[in-house]
Amino acid sequence: MKLKSYLLSSGKLQEGPDTSGLLEIEPGPATEIWYDIADAEPDELRRSLSALKLHPLMLNRCLDKANTPGVISFGKAVLLEYPVALNLDAADPSYVSIILQYPVLITVRHSTLPALDDMVRAFMLENESDIDHLVQLVYMILDELTDLSVQAETDIRDKIINVSRDMADDPAIVKEKDLTNLRWNVEKLVSLIENQLYCVTGLNASDNAALQEPHRKAYVQDLVSEVEIAQRGIYRLEARIKDLFDSYQMAASSRVEKRLRILTIVSAITLPFGLIAGLLGMNVGGLPGTQDAYGFIVVVSLMFAIAVAELWYFRRKGWFD
Repeated sequence: MKLKSYLLSSGKLQEGPDTSGLLEIEPGPATEIWYDIADAEPDELRRSLSALKLHPLMLNRCLDKANTPGVISFGKAVLLEYPVALNLDAADPSYVSIILQYPVLITVRHSTLPALDDMVRAFMLENESDIDHLVQLVYMILDELTDLSVQAETDIRDKIINVSRDMADDPAIVKEKDLTNLRWNVEKLVSLIENQLYCVTGLNASDNAALQEPHRKAYVQDLVSEVEIAQRGIYRLEARIKDLFDSYQMAASSRVEKRLRILTIVSAITLPFGLIAGLLGMNVGGLPGTQDAYGFIVVVSLMFAIAVAELWYFRRKGWFD
């Protein structure tokens, strides 16, 4: 298990001392503390969280590998399990568990989370804006994780634009498999953003005392608005990918129709040939041209003339358009 601690004091975030896997739940006056846990086995995580004396339901949710998005609040503690858009091709979404038990904040990473590391490095810069309290820090963490969803949404939008351009240039180069994968990624992102909205809405409705002060609650309400905007955006992409799939189906149907039209023309052209060959091939007497030295040339010329006449007629009627 990897455990890092950060002290929040006088609006500045700085690295805390080595805790050796144990959490200090009383950081001291005018000091708040953030513990970041990664690569923890269930037993290690249970021992580390024991100092918080969490409600058994909250503790079991933290230890359960089958993460479920949502918010649980008991007493001074509030647990948030937040889905993260790390890899849309993965079967299950990634999650980070956030426990706020003022003045302690704990984040439990259930997978690698480079964005969180980048954010910590940014916090350590001298010119970084002051962080007044842990609720603001929670907001900034969730805002950073929500930005991953927005970035995934932007990437999908760019892919849809590229596919749309390919469809306009040459529909035949667009593969159904690519469209299916794109639509599947959109559907997974729709579900993920809906779960994120469910989480932040639940956090906004929480009765946790640390979240009730108006200037702190404003952070959470702002986060709700941000996720709602992301949700509307992904719904628009969902409609666009549906339209794109419909256009692909229309283009495919058009190609099939054109091929069938060509086959129909070929059949119509060869039908008289079969009729003529059938009549002249009958084993009966009195067939015209059988004794004529130029009979074969005449029949072939007649077939050729019929074929030319039919091709002219079909082209004039627009069958080749």
